Amino acid sequence: MTATARRTAIATARRIIFSGLTILGVWVFLIVLRNFLAPGAIESIGQSRPAFGVAPDFNDWSHSWSTGKPVADMINLRTGLTLQVVGLGMLLALGIAALLLCLGMLVRRVTARPEWLVRTRTILRLVFISGGVSIPVFVWSVLYLVFVIRSGNQLPSTHGQVPWWSVFSVSLLPAWLLIQTGHGEQSKWQDNPSISYKQKAAQLGIKLVVRLLKLVGAIIAVAMLAGAAPLGNLLMDSLSSMDLPVAFRVAWYFAVAVVVVKLAADLIEIACRPAGAIPGPQTPGETRDRLRTAIPKGWLIFCFILVFVSVMVAVIGPALAPYGVNQVSMTDRLAPPSAQHILGTDNVGRDTLTRLLYGIRTTLGVSLLSVAALAAIAAGWGVLARWASKASNWVGEAVEDAIMLPRDVLCAFPWLVLFLMLITLTGPGFLQVAFIGGLVLLPRAAGMMQEAYRSPPVGRSPTGAVLWAIAVMLLFAVAGGILYTSAISYLGVGVPPPQPELGSLLSGSGRVYMIQAPWIALAPSIVLSLLVFVWVMAGDAVLERLGFRSKAVWSKVME
Repeated sequence: MTATARRTAIATARRIIFSGLTILGVWVFLIVLRNFLAPGAIESIGQSRPAFGVAPDFNDWSHSWSTGKPVADMINLRTGLTLQVVGLGMLLALGIAALLLCLGMLVRRVTARPEWLVRTRTILRLVFISGGVSIPVFVWSVLYLVFVIRSGNQLPSTHGQVPWWSVFSVSLLPAWLLIQTGHGEQSKWQDNPSISYKQKAAQLGIKLVVRLLKLVGAIIAVAMLAGAAPLGNLLMDSLSSMDLPVAFRVAWYFAVAVVVVKLAADLIEIACRPAGAIPGPQTPGETRDRLRTAIPKGWLIFCFILVFVSVMVAVIGPALAPYGVNQVSMTDRLAPPSAQHILGTDNVGRDTLTRLLYGIRTTLGVSLLSVAALAAIAAGWGVLARWASKASNWVGEAVEDAIMLPRDVLCAFPWLVLFLMLITLTGPGFLQVAFIGGLVLLPRAAGMMQEAYRSPPVGRSPTGAVLWAIAVMLLFAVAGGILYTSAISYLGVGVPPPQPELGSLLSGSGRVYMIQAPWIALAPSIVLSLLVFVWVMAGDAVLERLGFRSKAVWSKVME
């Protein structure tokens, strides 16, 4: 057996073994959580009789506590449509990404000269991609409903069929994440004449497929937020009613599916790594292109100014609010934008601008608090994993995988699934959402650190890359915290009213009165998207300015 074949065999066996350990860890985690939750759940549920009229057997986890139906039957009824939505969303995302990457390559060839045009194109591409990944799927869904219904059109009827508009919604975020990954791969060999176009296309296709499979957890979470995953809807319904047998079984199915699909991605990556491998990071072509297309320092400063402005709005914005945060005026209910109410009022006459300013403080405050709790642990985790991988052999890789095993166990649950399960334990609230947000972000922040030291900047050591990556991790983690906080509040289990939060502003009166008063839904949608955009663009700018060769760091937040 050759050295390459032996290395491939060892890597394959290692990934299979650690995937098995991950599934075992998921099972142990669910058992521990089940034992911790069961007493409180029994006491809560036992206060009222279930809908089907028979007292449930709380020791029987094979039947629903709410309906008495077999859990397996309830899941099987919804599995098929969920698989169709997720699978079609993945295929559509791959097609959209491939199309836009091809267009990007054409634009690059046309704008290869002069230097100022190259720099301008780099900034526009950064804005374009950062903007694409900054629109939460629930914002897109609400805006879709506002514009479609107000235009006089009817919503498409599914009648048990695949909801195509939901499939399109599900495909948007992974498509943009694939574009980020594809751009990173293109930048490695675009000026290297030793690689043929056929090799470039094959390598890029493999990378996109592998990244798409690794994003399966993000796609499941997006489908749940879009209301397009029947299994996800079953999970949320079962958690709201404390029907734990159903909730835990759905979570188990999702986790096993994510682990299996990611294992397939790892095996594809291992099998294709020896063939068509990309040359090392310090080739003259890459170095030259890195210098030509680096983000200008002035733009980086501008991104940090935007971040500072967003923080200052959160800090001093409520002090500038024209009205009280919960000041009610029934005579002004559903008033359109005017000089008196710049962004109009909601269904009870509360000023929309005032509630937006307070909502920004709540959303960003929860996110910053979550990141403050995880930053040191995530950075130490990344440094420790990098130290283990310095051996540069299968032993070092195995030790690194062992260090990252807790991360793999937690990331086996799509972030929304894990968040919903944990928030059920603590209940909604500002501090609860911040604490659980930190727990959910922690393994994903460690993944960002790992992605960074595996693709260090040209001329920098991997260990130095870990330290430089801390700033990138912090910016992306805050953006992820904003998305997590708003998504959970949008689903009604985050920061409770009357305290305004951008997600709850969008899901409450914003959805109910979107036809009579569309400004109630439009205002928080735009502000939330802009807030995420500012932090994501700043993270992307730092990532590229420092010269990290991987552009998949942000996607780790969504796993």
